[in-house]
Amino acid sequence: MNASLPIADGSAPVSDPALVKVKPKFLRGDRAEFPAEAKALGHHGTAVVEFVIDAAGAVSSATLRTSTGSSILDKAALTTANTARFTPARDSGGNAIPLKFVTGYEFYQSKSHVPGGGLVHYTCDAFTREMDWWDAQHPDRTKKDSRDQLETMLVGFRLMFQPGGAMAGGVDGIRKKSAEHDAAWSAVRKDCRANPADLFVDHFDMRDMLIRLSKVAAGQRN
Repeated sequence: MNASLPIADGSAPVSDPALVKVKPKFLRGDRAEFPAEAKALGHHGTAVVEFVIDAAGAVSSATLRTSTGSSILDKAALTTANTARFTPARDSGGNAIPLKFVTGYEFYQSKSHVPGGGLVHYTCDAFTREMDWWDAQHPDRTKKDSRDQLETMLVGFRLMFQPGGAMAGGVDGIRKKSAEHDAAWSAVRKDCRANPADLFVDHFDMRDMLIRLSKVAAGQRN
């Protein structure tokens, strides 16, 4: 939480987080809806929004700190942020004070928590649309941020769940697993493009592990 907003009515600015004795608590607000138009275009990502919670607990302004790369999703995130209501932050004297707050809104079909959503229900068609759009946004595969969140997560799983853990085999082991991932990723992209009605997990080499992890995650949410 970053407190740096001047208080209204000529009061001193809240510049030191230590001045905030009672943090805001979320009361209500809309869930960020994934626009159908964005899904059809393969848009996805996390929009990071900075907003001001005023002394009444309402959002008085919301600005985009990190874009998804999609104006459709960025707009959906800002619209959602403006519906939020909180208990206000309070100083040591119990006075309600405005405060800046930063949060992220995720838009990923592979991570959806709605019934019928999530990685085990992620279709090859959705995967292909999302990866084609991502590639258009990040054409240089040599850059650090060239992998989207799904690919980054799957690389991590491949390292973490190998015998001996993530650092098994040292640098050579990591290189081997990275090469293994690259081959599997190329294969699943080719297979999914040819079979859009299929499920992504049915064409990925870590299918059984992904299904087990999805079941565990679903149990934690219920």
